[in-house]
Amino acid sequence: MRAPARLKTKSGHRPRARLHATWSPIGQREKRTTLLRVLGLMLGLVMVLGLAADAYAESFLGSLPDIRGLDASSLGGDIFITDRNGRLLADVTDQGNRKIYVHLSQVAPVMTKATVAIEDKNFWTNPGFDPEAIVRAALSNFRSRTITGGASTITQQLAKQLFLTPDQTYERKVKELVLAYQLNNSYTKEQILELYLNRSYYGAQSYGVQAAAVTYFHKDAKDLDLAQAAMLAGLPQAPAQWSPIVNPEASKARQHEVLNAMVRLGYITPEDMGKAQDEKLDIYGPVTNWSAPHFVDYVLKELEQLGFKPGHAQLLVKTTLDLDKQGFAEKVVRDNLNANTYRDPGGLLSSSLVSMDPKTGQILVMVGSPDYNGPGGKFNFTTTYRNPGSSVKPFTYGAVINARKATMDTPIADSPSPLVISQGPGIEPYKVYNYDHGTHGVQPLRVCLASSLNIPAVKSELSIGVPAVLEFWRNLGLHPWDPSGDPNGPVYNYGAALTLGGYPITTLQEVTALSVYANMGVYHPAEALLTVTDVHGQVLYQANPDATKRQAIDPGVAFIIASILSDDNNRALIFGHNSPLHMSDHTSAAKTGTTDNFKDALTIGFTPDIATVIWVGDILDLNHTMFNGSDGVFVAAPAWHTYMEGVLAGVPDKWYSPPSDVVKGPGNSWYLNDATKIDKLPNDNPTPSPSPPDYGIPPDPGAPQAVPVATPTPKPTPTKPPR
Repeated sequence: MRAPARLKTKSGHRPRARLHATWSPIGQREKRTTLLRVLGLMLGLVMVLGLAADAYAESFLGSLPDIRGLDASSLGGDIFITDRNGRLLADVTDQGNRKIYVHLSQVAPVMTKATVAIEDKNFWTNPGFDPEAIVRAALSNFRSRTITGGASTITQQLAKQLFLTPDQTYERKVKELVLAYQLNNSYTKEQILELYLNRSYYGAQSYGVQAAAVTYFHKDAKDLDLAQAAMLAGLPQAPAQWSPIVNPEASKARQHEVLNAMVRLGYITPEDMGKAQDEKLDIYGPVTNWSAPHFVDYVLKELEQLGFKPGHAQLLVKTTLDLDKQGFAEKVVRDNLNANTYRDPGGLLSSSLVSMDPKTGQILVMVGSPDYNGPGGKFNFTTTYRNPGSSVKPFTYGAVINARKATMDTPIADSPSPLVISQGPGIEPYKVYNYDHGTHGVQPLRVCLASSLNIPAVKSELSIGVPAVLEFWRNLGLHPWDPSGDPNGPVYNYGAALTLGGYPITTLQEVTALSVYANMGVYHPAEALLTVTDVHGQVLYQANPDATKRQAIDPGVAFIIASILSDDNNRALIFGHNSPLHMSDHTSAAKTGTTDNFKDALTIGFTPDIATVIWVGDILDLNHTMFNGSDGVFVAAPAWHTYMEGVLAGVPDKWYSPPSDVVKGPGNSWYLNDATKIDKLPNDNPTPSPSPPDYGIPPDPGAPQAVPVATPTPKPTPTKPPR
């Protein structure tokens, strides 16, 4: 074999070799250079990866929610509404979901042990997560090639409940671990367990262990025994699957698992476990059973106006309602309705009753309908606009006396019949008849009012004008609908039918206005709330009757109206003596009202301690009414009488002492200091007697001797008479 020819350059020189042995000095230098280049490249790559990882970590941690300031009491809760004496009326949930906060000290120790045993046996020592359990879960996930979950400690579950979605992703799982670690370092184990027990869902629309204990066992969480605690502790992982209501056998098996776990940890003995398994548990389902449901609905609207909503925070709401009076009123309304159903053949009769403390405006009773769950029962007829009939006449006569256009003894001609009132060109005149379509000569104003004569009432109204009467009404809290349904419509939208109840009002408005008379001219807005407090006892709302009261009318005007309506002789012309409007044991003022088609019947009345309005009427449609003769004195007054006698039983009889702005007249008559004698209404022409008659009527022989109560000093009257 021939050797390869040696290469030469054109100049005849042989070229130098470019490859060197690795052991040669030149080879060693090139090796070092290459190594440095590789190391530099790797270092650069590590730096890039490090910066990227740091940026990702910063972004990841920045995406985590803030865990500071957690408090189990701030996680939302039910609104507990009680009566004025603290008796529960309603546990109001958020869309049916009960949430009741309790401190860990208010949970039975056996419940906390059962929860730790079945959910997280190393809870008291782990750093918020369980490394061994994570490894086991990771191997299981690897084998199944999917995320099967598991290995979640109590702290991890809390992190997921508070901050994360239930999505099964690796990123969510990492966030869960990080948050659990942060929670563990920021809160004590007791705080974490309290948060978990108040946040967990136990089925049956119950969030938190207290709600679950009340729902399933009708007891507080602090009173749970071992069997009950083991049953509840097993629910959060699958509340539907292990529901003691839907799946009692599965629930019993789950209870067995919990008890076994407690035995393994030494929390209980095998003997304890056996006794718990043998215990027969009474399980209850969720129910909604409110007392005074219409009042509760009313309270919730009041709370909403104050910014409180179900589910946002746990609240204790003490209301003005008296549950004893409420229960009695509900029975009276039902019994009275049953006694009058025959009056509305083919129709649907309903009824309502509302009572108020006139000294404060606090609602004591609110019966919105006879049966909340019956036909039409959801309507609250104390806040529904209905025609009040003649029950509003006391407010018209009060306006007339206030305007100094009449005294209680001013004679008024009960004629002509009909009283024809022009309503303008092209409009049918308004014709006014008395209830009996008759006339009754000339009567003093007090008889005209108490006997509910329509013709004198409209004459009195027109003596000062409808706008002045309406202004007086609104000053007392009465806001009748105008024909368009506006309670604050312009005054020219109202006509002479105002004083006969031709414009709808609510009975809650009427009892508020009536309370102004009962409180000698002092107005209080209707109040349903006494206090609103949070779970820590901090007062969020406090009723203050003194801050909202005002002197709406002179005490003398209120005293005169009260005197007229409390004298049984004044109404004897039409109602006779000792009708249901008259109480034998207590001095009281009362008045009836009936719409002209017998659609509605009312009775209103008061003592210094309580004002009450009861309504009865057909609610089916416009074509149904009670039959003729269904006057308020027959349909509503007996119930008013029964109720007032019942709630005032044992209460001393008392009446008002004369205020300083009135003077005594003959008999039972009282006059304002600056209007002791007014011979006639403007534009009225009563037939004079040869000698001025003495309209003073002797004291009511059936009236008890009342103890006087203090009357406020008169103040300037806001409602001025027209010029």
